[in-house]
Order: sequence, then structure tokens, then C-alpha cells
Amino acid sequence: PYAQFIKADVDFRTYHFFSPNNSLVFRIMGGVGVPYGNSTVLPFIKSFFGGGANSVRAWRLYTLGPGSFSDNQGIRFDRYGDIKLEANLEHRFLIYRFLHGALFADAGNVWFLNKNPEFPGGEFRFDSFLSEIAIGTGVGLRFDFDFFVVRLDAAFPLHNPAHSPGERWLRRFPELNLWNLNLGIGYPF
Repeated sequence: PYAQFIKADVDFRTYHFFSPNNSLVFRIMGGVGVPYGNSTVLPFIKSFFGGGANSVRAWRLYTLGPGSFSDNQGIRFDRYGDIKLEANLEHRFLIYRFLHGALFADAGNVWFLNKNPEFPGGEFRFDSFLSEIAIGTGVGLRFDFDFFVVRLDAAFPLHNPAHSPGERWLRRFPELNLWNLNLGIGYPF
């Protein structure tokens, strides 16, 4: 058996340079995958995911979503979906020679096209998807050696859709255990 699906995504980026070492970068992306024929879901490797060094950095890789799904027992390590919406804003600036800094905000999530019994609350619905957008912010260091960049980002969630509706927004400065560290090679977008 083989998987049958159609998948498309769009990625738009814009860079505004204030000076050679000071810029504001914006990215918005979205995608959808539709299984058909002998498939009812996208293959895991072709599914969309959220979190990690190049996505919504306040969440670890594969830990965001889908939708408002909440895993209180911590047994799901493979959160994915058929739909992805994401936006990122990053201010990049020079600190000293090869050391650069960044302030950023990320927003997004993944969803399933249909209900999935393994992920309650994970299906995309037009009437609620905006309240299920995860928002995170953070700071980063970039070690720019011209031929490659090593990146360290620290981020925390501002809006967590996995919490109950009245408890989704962060109400005070986050404790250290809410910060997520990401190590990456190259710029995130």
C-alpha cells in the first residue's frame, strides 16, 4: 500500500534593513494536506508540526497542538496535523563583531481536517481556530561566522491553547521551567 494525498504550503518572507546589521524580518506560512483514496491520514513524515528551532520556538519540536489538544499525562510525543498556520517576527541586531542578538515573537498551530479520537480538540474549526493560535516570545544569540551561523534561542509561551479557555494567557513573568531553549544552525527563516 502507498499513501495518497495532496499537500501544499505557502511561505512569505519580508526583510526590512535599518542598517547592514539591524533588520526586522517577518514570515507568514500556511499549508494543508488532504489524504484521499486508500489513505485517511497524511503519512507522519509528510504531516505538519509545530514547535522547535524553526517554528514556534516557545514549544519543543512536535509538542504544539493540534488545536486545543491537551495531554495532561505527557504520553503524546508526536503532535502533528493536516493544516498549519504560522507567523514569525524577529528583530536582528549586532551586539559585537560576530555576536548578534534577536528579539522575536512567534504564533501558530497545527490542526487536523477531521476529528481524530487520539487528539480531542485537534480538528480545525473556523469558529475557534483563532483562540487556538499559540503565541510565544523570546530572545536569541547568533554566532555569525560568515560561512555559517550557530543560533541559541530562549522563548516562553504567552498564549497556550492547550490550557482551558480562561487560563491560556500568561499572567506574570514566566518561571525558568517555562522557558524553552533551542539550538540551531542558520537563521530560522
